[in-house]
Amino acid sequence: MPASESLLLAPFKGITTKAWRNAFSRHVEGFDQIYAPFISGVGDTRINPSKLQDIIPISDNLSPTIPQFISTNAKEIILLGKTLQDHGYDHMNWNLGCPFTRIAEKFRGCGILPYPQMLEEILNEVFAKLTIKLSIKTRLGYKNPEEIYTILEVLNNYPIHSIILHTRTGKQLYRGNTDPDAFSTCRNISLHPMVYNGDIYNLPGFLTLKSAFPDLTTWMLGRGALMNPFLPMEIKGHLLSDSEKRTRLTAFHKDLFDNARQSIPQEKKHLGWMKAIWYYMSGVFSDGEKLFRNIKRTSSISEYHQSVEYTLDQPFSDHSQQEHYFKHSIKHI
Repeated sequence: MPASESLLLAPFKGITTKAWRNAFSRHVEGFDQIYAPFISGVGDTRINPSKLQDIIPISDNLSPTIPQFISTNAKEIILLGKTLQDHGYDHMNWNLGCPFTRIAEKFRGCGILPYPQMLEEILNEVFAKLTIKLSIKTRLGYKNPEEIYTILEVLNNYPIHSIILHTRTGKQLYRGNTDPDAFSTCRNISLHPMVYNGDIYNLPGFLTLKSAFPDLTTWMLGRGALMNPFLPMEIKGHLLSDSEKRTRLTAFHKDLFDNARQSIPQEKKHLGWMKAIWYYMSGVFSDGEKLFRNIKRTSSISEYHQSVEYTLDQPFSDHSQQEHYFKHSIKHI
């Protein structure tokens, strides 16, 4: 794979925290940038430091990290941008793609996509004062996949750094097929660099998309990378032996577990976070569904460790198994 391929990790609220991101960077590698889970509700007068503790200080990040926010308040966006700059960041990402009803019904996330005039009004105010680079992560639309075309025409009038496009509508959530053809249409409309996002969950799938967009060099991985942490390395041509995978995965898990125990001292919550990670990561193994059920049933730290130790010794899945697991076992959350 050409060295020019740039891989970004999509943010996952509650999972890809600073502890996850740094553990991944220490033991697995492969991402050029990692997008942190979105920040919301910071206000437009003074930001509570607790809102930024996952991304500040910037020196805590072991990989280049892009803060993401969700908002429709121009003053809030301007204040956040200035604050992030003061802490050393030069780029932030606006979430215009979150599909969940409780977000979208407030015109946030993909809920703003049917209202290009509202977006334009916010952008006019924001870019009058914003100096930090602003990229956007979005979808084809909220209800109608053609909503994105008008949105892109609006965005063409502003100095947007890049546009990451998940090729589904908000109403699809994560169900049904993605639409690479729509991405192609969007590239023809947009004046900004475009990044493809959506259902890149194994190497053959990526290569199929790469053949459709041979000149595209920046891609965002999501659930496929949570399911198979080695996917970014595979895309970049670094294929590991099973022994190397097992060693790295064991170290990755230990790092996650130890850090989580410090930040989440309550055993039940600690196990809950680890199970949320295994909900996806069990897909890297051949019998992932059964292995996850075993981990999910554990009720104590000792039981959990026994189940994980057994899991880490199991055979890894192949690409066809990963595709089956992704489509039929993972809940679309």
